[in-house]
Amino acid sequence: MSDKLEKYEDKTPERVQQRAWVAPRVDIYENDNEVLLLADVPGVDRDGLTIDLDKDQLTLEGRVEERAPGQALGREFQALDYRRSFIVPSGIDATRIAAELSNGVLSLHLPKSEALKPRQIQVKSG
Repeated sequence: MSDKLEKYEDKTPERVQQRAWVAPRVDIYENDNEVLLLADVPGVDRDGLTIDLDKDQLTLEGRVEERAPGQALGREFQALDYRRSFIVPSGIDATRIAAELSNGVLSLHLPKSEALKPRQIQVKSG
């Protein structure tokens, strides 16, 4: 055996934990002022949530932290992480996007720019 391989025989192989990603269920609403995205991300807390906007692509990622009350004797539940991407429509004011997380539901407010908001035109007489 070569000297190089012998150096690594004693070492434990690197352990990589792979967890499954699933797309969260999402409801999307539009009103005069914004597009509202509601995503179900149960088990995700604020620190486990990442929201990125790159050009017109919005990506949501949520990692569930497993907090076991003791040593597992058997497991039927596997924690899943969440990932989903969307194309943000033109006319959204990216500087004013806001997010809230409450009871496993992410509310993402995508405000429309003034140019997209409907407005009423006053008619003058005469």
